[in-house]
Amino acid sequence: MRKSDFIGLLLLALVVGCRFVTPLADFYATHCYPVISAVLSLIVSPLPFSLEEVVVIGFAGALIAVLVRVVRRKEGFWRWLGKTLRVALWVVVWLYVGWANNYFRTPLYPRMGIERASYEEETFARFLTGYTETLNSTAEAVDVWEWDQLEADIKDYYSSQVSDYGYTALRPWQHVKKPLLNPLYSAEGVLGFMGPFFGESQLNKELLPGQVPFTMAHELAHLAGVTSEAEANYWAYSFCRQSDNPAIRYSGYLGLLPYAASSAASLLPEEQYAEWAATICDKAKADYAATHDYWEARRVDLVDRFQHWIMDRFLKTNSVAEGARDYYGVIGMIITMDGKE
Repeated sequence: MRKSDFIGLLLLALVVGCRFVTPLADFYATHCYPVISAVLSLIVSPLPFSLEEVVVIGFAGALIAVLVRVVRRKEGFWRWLGKTLRVALWVVVWLYVGWANNYFRTPLYPRMGIERASYEEETFARFLTGYTETLNSTAEAVDVWEWDQLEADIKDYYSSQVSDYGYTALRPWQHVKKPLLNPLYSAEGVLGFMGPFFGESQLNKELLPGQVPFTMAHELAHLAGVTSEAEANYWAYSFCRQSDNPAIRYSGYLGLLPYAASSAASLLPEEQYAEWAATICDKAKADYAATHDYWEARRVDLVDRFQHWIMDRFLKTNSVAEGARDYYGVIGMIITMDGKE
């Protein structure tokens, strides 16, 4: 055992403690994560590119190097296993201490004393009507916004509004970056992701202009400490709909359309669903179809299915019971949160 092994085991004990002791996870989320994310992101802030993939590639290279070294020195299975476990230990520790311990904190509703709204036909119909009217009214907006100002506005909104719900205020040096292996994410249909190793939010370089505000707000919500995909969608939508810029508002409403349509299809009789779908304006329908076709042309089915399976397993392992379906819980969250106001 090395001194670094003891440090790693202590940090691993923190990870295990957060998983099984909710008050410890709450302490991490409110007192540790703000400092850890600030320091890690400050270290890499001068770099114009993300280091998240570099870390993953580095760990993969370390595992290969361990295997090669053991084979060349004929050190045997147990020697290889011990060294491999050391590498795996630091992957897990860095992943969870850097960000993923947030999965185990008290969820939003019980933390804020909010009761989740149960399904009511009238309430859902009222939501659909209001949502569709606003979607249609903003559909002709021109995509005019400036990247740095958009990022600053999202960060200001989260620091002034979302932080009241127990999340971390975002720092001036925390900027959205572009991934190094961008074609891989397009093949998977991944529009953006939160990097846990250095507190870096990333957006796919091939995003359509109309997708940028909603997706950027979604990923910055994760940087603030939000782990639920439904909740990240909720905060992204909340930011977009309160904007003075109609193009940003439209990005939020169009970004929500797949989830609204999925909820309507599962909750409404077929005839009612068709009636609602007919109320969506032609521009919004065309934009939705064009966006779908744009990403389908870049998607590689085998890669996409493998990434979806990995993400589903990861989320379910980390207290997200719905797995990858968690994204679709945003509609119920909107109705619940709007109903409390």
